[in-house]
Amino acid sequence: MKDHGVSEHVDPLMEDIDRYGLYKHIVELEAYGLTVVPPETAGVDEDFVERLRSAIIRTCEQRNNVEIGDFRTAIVDETDAGRNNWDLLEEDEVFVEAAINPVNLTLVRWLLGQSAVFSGQTWIIKGEGYPSLNLHSDAHGIPPGGGNIAHMCNASWLCSDYESTSDGPTVFVPGSHHYGRATLPHEADIATTPFKVMPLVGKAGSLAIWNGATWHGGLARSNPGLRVTLVQAYMRSYMRVHHNYENISPLLLEKYPELERVIGKSLYPYRDSRNSDWERVAPFMNTGTDPFA
Repeated sequence: MKDHGVSEHVDPLMEDIDRYGLYKHIVELEAYGLTVVPPETAGVDEDFVERLRSAIIRTCEQRNNVEIGDFRTAIVDETDAGRNNWDLLEEDEVFVEAAINPVNLTLVRWLLGQSAVFSGQTWIIKGEGYPSLNLHSDAHGIPPGGGNIAHMCNASWLCSDYESTSDGPTVFVPGSHHYGRATLPHEADIATTPFKVMPLVGKAGSLAIWNGATWHGGLARSNPGLRVTLVQAYMRSYMRVHHNYENISPLLLEKYPELERVIGKSLYPYRDSRNSDWERVAPFMNTGTDPFA
């Protein structure tokens, strides 16, 4: 159907879905609210995983004045691992590569439309003995009945293997994005929730992406070493992003042209409070009639 040119926003997406072989992952996103893309489909190799993991660990060490070393044997305090962990894009160019990976962006734009904007990156470094995390939704600020579309999504790069529940993986309630609300108090505890949960399984280099409304949490980790993950948030253009990247390094924008598009520019508030920014009003309004815009 894309060859008929019937939708200027959907047709390019269908071309990319076909190019990268993502049909299975699109169906999983629609049915279950999540999908895991293996490294070979995501187009990344062991070098990318090593650079990304090293950049996360190095940034954590520098920002928090801690020594982590080899992630396979490291022991790090939970507080040290979880501090100063946002706004990574300009720390190392591998974070830019992760943000604009074409397979990643194809799935993001399927969920959020062509005008999806990059909201921010954070790391999760989870060591032996770290506790579980209750089920929750990432679509903060969206009230119950928020509609059948994704308002934001999470695209996480696994930088270590998620092989078993002992690794302390993310867990999901498949299909919960259809409920259109966050968890209630009696539903949040993974041990007692009435819903069936599924652990995330994937090897290092996999891309786990889910609708922001999909309920998820984390199991306690009992294995030695660290679970290392780069978490990326993307949002529809009307949402408030985690970090404003409008003053990002011009050198990065020149080197990575896709970056300028994906960091976006918020329409509101207007730069000039007395005049509308008409060039950007129309694309912003287009999403009112086309969720893929």
